[in-house]
Amino acid sequence: MIARGLALAALFMTLAVGVQTFRLSALQQRVAADKLAVAQQIAVAESRAREAEQLMAQGARKAAETYAKQIAKVRSDATGARNELDRLRDALGTPRDAAQDAVAAAGADDAGRARIVVGRCSATLQTMAAAFDVCEARLTGLQEWASAVAK
Repeated sequence: MIARGLALAALFMTLAVGVQTFRLSALQQRVAADKLAVAQQIAVAESRAREAEQLMAQGARKAAETYAKQIAKVRSDATGARNELDRLRDALGTPRDAAQDAVAAAGADDAGRARIVVGRCSATLQTMAAAFDVCEARLTGLQEWASAVAK
């Protein structure tokens, strides 16, 4: 009877160990499946993040190229304005004859003073226009960069 009880106990123990082994195996398979799903989700998220980063980089590159073109145009415009200012100064500074130049130098001619005022005003205006163009180009470049990055 004791032997039979021990045999039954051993059978139940073997059965219990078998059930636990089956549960453990099923649990390991579920953990492996969960790890695989998480790894796939991470790979998809990383891929999307790389795509978004590439799009932002392309937008920033385009904004930088546009900004460089605008700055080149502003510089070209400023050079043209300086050339025009020099032409205007030459036109204003060229005396019609020596007598008028002498009168202007003596201060008896208001045209000489007007030439000085107009020359200074045009120089100041040219400087202000160049500064405005640079500021405008910078603002436009920053706006384009911000919109490219915000996409």
